[in-house]
Amino acid sequence: MKRRDIFINVAKPGHGDEARKYLGEWLRSLDGHPGYLGGSVLEEVAGELLPDTVVLIMEFESTEAARALWPKIETTINPLYPDDKSDKTPDQGPAFFDGTKEAVAAGGELPLRFTRGDGLFARMLHVHAAVVEEVSASA
Repeated sequence: MKRRDIFINVAKPGHGDEARKYLGEWLRSLDGHPGYLGGSVLEEVAGELLPDTVVLIMEFESTEAARALWPKIETTINPLYPDDKSDKTPDQGPAFFDGTKEAVAAGGELPLRFTRGDGLFARMLHVHAAVVEEVSASA
């Protein structure tokens, strides 16, 4: 059963282009890992979330293939794990819904901790999901 891992991040203010490029290069660096099928970098464009919200999607042929990657990357600087390996703080997704967007739009600072990808990302939410059904549109 295929697996997709989804990581929703906010790029450090003023570093959106750099962050999107970093994620694409990082996905390309995983090429050759057994069972890794590729990935995508998405940018939120509707303005419903915080500025420079980006989504990293990784696809694997199985949960086992995905799990085999984690020991290889958990001690490295990457967008998935905290730069400081002793950091056990939770994802910061509540900031999407607690008025942070409005406060930032009014000129306030973005109160997130940019702790991943060498200080480039605040991880908001992550999901590890098995694909239970895929539907393709007809031509």
